[in-house]
Amino acid sequence: MSGGRTIKAALYEGVNPSAPLLKVTDLPAPVANNGDAVVKILVTRVVSYAKDVLNGTRPYPNLLPMVPGYGGIGIIQSVAPGAIHIKAGQMVFIDPTVRSRDHPVTPDAMLQGLIAFGRSKELQKVWNNGSWAEEILVPLENLTVIPESVQAKFNPAELTSVGNYAVPPGGLYPNLRPGQTVVITGSTGMFGSSAVAVALALGARRVIASGRNRKQLDEFVILYGPRVVPVVTTGDIATDTQAFLTAAGEGFDIDVSFDILPSRATFGIVHSSILALRDGGTAVLMGGLSSSTEFPYSTVMKKGLTIKGQFMYDRAGPTTIIGLADAGLLDLHHRWDPKFFKLSEINDAVEWSAAHPGAFDTTLVLP
Repeated sequence: MSGGRTIKAALYEGVNPSAPLLKVTDLPAPVANNGDAVVKILVTRVVSYAKDVLNGTRPYPNLLPMVPGYGGIGIIQSVAPGAIHIKAGQMVFIDPTVRSRDHPVTPDAMLQGLIAFGRSKELQKVWNNGSWAEEILVPLENLTVIPESVQAKFNPAELTSVGNYAVPPGGLYPNLRPGQTVVITGSTGMFGSSAVAVALALGARRVIASGRNRKQLDEFVILYGPRVVPVVTTGDIATDTQAFLTAAGEGFDIDVSFDILPSRATFGIVHSSILALRDGGTAVLMGGLSSSTEFPYSTVMKKGLTIKGQFMYDRAGPTTIIGLADAGLLDLHHRWDPKFFKLSEINDAVEWSAAHPGAFDTTLVLP
């Protein structure tokens, strides 16, 4: 029990045909049990598709009511028995990818505050509430301590981007080696733009950033220089395949195709990127395509290609990103100009994020 103590939180009770989608209310304060901790939220993000989830456009299966909210940066308030490295007062990154603890090979997983599939609803019964609140209960293994050296370089708002940057390495590493060339499909989205930066930080020789928004693609070149080559896709498989091959540069092959397209996109552009791969190349699928797919079977077979699916990242993902940032290989400063909202303005934040889904748009909530 919370001993009567309450916190403010944004509660989602179900699809509401009219605004507001969320109700800011008082809820019992979380209490740490064995294997978790209570974290005071400093700042958290609003993903651009949050409105679609809340209004039923994306009918995510969740146990309701729930407090939405995807990761964030906070301060440890209390820790349950069993912790060794996590202590009260530390600043931490909150990883929303909660995995079941009772299967060493194929654990079920949910995204805390966003979605739980099938058996992962058993996890949601325990950690049902996300970060659009003053406090959140988080499994210990989902907390990464932010070293003081990193805190000195980046403020909490900037550190929320660790959550975006941590996703692409789940598929890029170890498939992409230093000096290699990678095509990223879906580059102009939140995770795709992060993939461009992470691929460069991991030592890619050239990043072929593809998408339909020429302006945003050109911004990558301004930010990162000539190692990024933009390709505006047409939707024609043959045309786009040739564009990728040309972008790789004379005498160089494409080693990795990395897809992070959103659900409403079509498979054609991914098809082109697979066709452009060298013999023995690897295609990594991390996007959310909901359309049917038809792989170029003969190409995959004759070239000896590897097709890999990847959901999120392992536990070391956030640590890798924090290390790249501390080393100066990944700059958390310069690629976004955030829009801040108070928790009491959460419905406005959801609307703003939906209207500003670009690679360099960021919506943050300060409880």
